Amino acid sequence: MNSLNIVSWNVRGLGSGPKRLKVLSHLIDLKADIALLQETHLCNPSDRLMCCSQFPVMYSSSYNSKQRGVAVLFNKNITVTHNDTVTDPEGRFVIINICIQYKDYCIASIYGPNVDDSSFFHRFFTSLSVHSDSTIIIGGDVNLILDPELDRLNTAAHQRTWRSASILKQYMNDLGLCDAWRSCHPSTKGFTFFSPVHHSHSRLDYLLVSKSLFKEIKSSNIHPIIISDLAP
Repeated sequence: MNSLNIVSWNVRGLGSGPKRLKVLSHLIDLKADIALLQETHLCNPSDRLMCCSQFPVMYSSSYNSKQRGVAVLFNKNITVTHNDTVTDPEGRFVIINICIQYKDYCIASIYGPNVDDSSFFHRFFTSLSVHSDSTIIIGGDVNLILDPELDRLNTAAHQRTWRSASILKQYMNDLGLCDAWRSCHPSTKGFTFFSPVHHSHSRLDYLLVSKSLFKEIKSSNIHPIIISDLAP
C-alpha cells in the first residue's frame, strides 16, 4: 500500500436503503480507503447496514434514527489491527486506535454542535488525548469555521466568530495538528456547504492531521456536493 485515501463526509442521514447504496457507491468512486461519516442517523443494530463487501469493517457511535451518528469505514483492501474504541453516547464522535502497516493511528470521525458549545470540544479532545502519542487523523463536520476571511463567503450581515473556534485552534496547536486542505491551499477560498437561509458559503468540514503527516500528503480536495448537501 503506497498511500491512503481518506474521505470525510457529512451524509445527512442513511435511513433509506437507496441512499445508503448511493453513498457507498460514491465512496467507491472516490476510491476511499477510510471513510469518516457524520450524521449517519443510524442506531444499533441498524448501523451494521452500512457494512458491505467493499467496506466490511465499521466502527460507529449512534444516537437515534433522526439525529447525529458518526462512523469510520475501512475498505477491504486495508489490513487493520484494532486496539481500542471510544464512542460518544450522544453520537457526536467515535475515536479508534488502530495499527496499519506497523504504524499506530488515532482516527476520529466527529460531528460538532451547531451552537457555540466549547465544552463539546473539551470533551472530545479529553477523550482523544489518551491516544495522543499515535499519529492523529480527525475528519468531520465541526459546524464552525477556522478562518472567517477564507472559510466563509457571506452575502448577508457579518457573522460572529464562535469561541469554539478558538478552543479548537488551541487544541490543534497543543496536539500539533494541521488543517490538511488549508495546508495544501493556503490562500484559496473553498467551501463545503451553502446555506440558502443565510446566503452564505462556508467550509465546515475538515481533515485535521498530525503535522508529521503533512510532508506525506499528496493532495487534498473538496469534491462536488452530491447526494448530501455537504461536500466530501
